[in-house]
Amino acid sequence: MTPDMIAQRAAQVAEARKNLTDFVDHDDIPDLETAYAVQDALAALEGPVGGYKISWNRAELQANFGVSAPGAARILKQRIVPDAAVLPAQDYSLLMLEPEIAAVLSADIPMQPQDADSVAQYVGYLVPAFELLDRRGASSIKGLNIISQGVFNAGVVLGTPSGTEIGATHVQIGDTVHCDAPDASPEPPLQALAYLANLFAARGVQLRQGDVIMCGSHTGLLPIAIGDTARMAVAGLGEVSLSLTA
Repeated sequence: MTPDMIAQRAAQVAEARKNLTDFVDHDDIPDLETAYAVQDALAALEGPVGGYKISWNRAELQANFGVSAPGAARILKQRIVPDAAVLPAQDYSLLMLEPEIAAVLSADIPMQPQDADSVAQYVGYLVPAFELLDRRGASSIKGLNIISQGVFNAGVVLGTPSGTEIGATHVQIGDTVHCDAPDASPEPPLQALAYLANLFAARGVQLRQGDVIMCGSHTGLLPIAIGDTARMAVAGLGEVSLSLTA
């Protein structure tokens, strides 16, 4: 795709996301470089970035979406909201949730190769968080197209920290328990953070102090109905909750 085509595609995606129109399953994203180039242009149009997310950080998910490595996307700063948020259903085509651990950065991460050990010094704290996703009617499994359009991210509800240990995870939405396990995390959070720091540094983007980094879902996509409250608790770490209203 030419630079003009990338800019045009980003503008189309931004308009569709703003208006909550259906996700379009494009066939013309040839490679990861182009996918992230469209996402770069999309981020420039939509506003300040406040964080980053990893996706498909399990081999079976990568195979399903036709990619050979985890995906990633930006999170808009205005869409990061605090614990106990009350979310209007009208703001989403169809809200879905992913319970995750978020890393909140206390310092900029240098744009040089990082690993799980080296990024630890840049983390202020870890905390449970819900990623908000709006698939807007998508049934796509075309990973390159999904990456180009921001991997369905519609924001984050950031929890309240209460400690530094990662223990048993409990996730409940309404009356349904979706997770009650000693450790359901797809990978250590700092490993996911290092991956994102390296991926975006290669694109000339530095992860900065205050950024919220979503480190991978503990479950599959979870539905929430109007009137429901969703809660995630991680023993030794903290809790997060949100409610969906009409």
